[in-house]
Amino acid sequence: MPQYNRVVIVGVGLLGGSIGMALRARGLAKEIVGVGRSGRLPQEAIGLGAVDRVETDIQGAARNADLAVVCTPVRLVAESAAQCAAVMHGDGLITDVGSTKATIVQAVEQAGLGCMFCGSHPLAGSHKSGASHGSATLFENKLVVVTPTPKTPGQLAERTEEFWRSIGARTSRMSPIEHDEALARTSHLPHVVAAALAAVTPIELLPLVGTGWRDTTRIAQGSASLWRQILEENSVPVQHALENFACSIDQWLSALRSGDGDRLEKLLESGKATRDALGS
Repeated sequence: MPQYNRVVIVGVGLLGGSIGMALRARGLAKEIVGVGRSGRLPQEAIGLGAVDRVETDIQGAARNADLAVVCTPVRLVAESAAQCAAVMHGDGLITDVGSTKATIVQAVEQAGLGCMFCGSHPLAGSHKSGASHGSATLFENKLVVVTPTPKTPGQLAERTEEFWRSIGARTSRMSPIEHDEALARTSHLPHVVAAALAAVTPIELLPLVGTGWRDTTRIAQGSASLWRQILEENSVPVQHALENFACSIDQWLSALRSGDGDRLEKLLESGKATRDALGS
């Protein structure tokens, strides 16, 4: 039997579309309803099997749903969650895929939705957007960070983890603040560095770039408007990450200016050791 009678996916892009495809491939939902903006309905998501239908009205789509996954830009998550909560089953589950968590969770709890909402962030995706780039296997063996607070009912956090595991993901729990501080270093800082590197490279030199430049700057192709929201929502942790990175750059500059080859090699070895620890 399907695990969910009705699932609503608010924002059927890469992540939302992949969630729908994964649910469909595993037979976990009787009905999957997508929500999109007027004039930009994700009709392609129907053809891809990600959703059964799409609507512009969140409450119309979420009425009597037992699961809602909010895949909007981070500043719209709390509002979208509130609209879903107003019409869902009382024991319904609402989660999200936002790259920041503290401000979202705070807003949701202030709105009195803590009994239905548990934040989450799948560490999966691409700089590409749209359901057409999605996949039913996108979350397989990928880590999803689930971010309950002391106010989150234990069963709700467990159900959130169960949902992600049902579509192939692994889960780990962190507090919203711990999540934001960690992701500032592992996700948000790399995006800033990639964008900065791409921006300082003269266009006339692009014919000379190799795979190293391409690999390092790939994520700079992500949506500027979406990443502006992420950086503003997580501003302080990102500032701290950038300050720490600036100190590291100072060490490189000092070694180069002084002609200290041994120091340069140690810096290179330090970076290599960390990267090697990750594996392939």
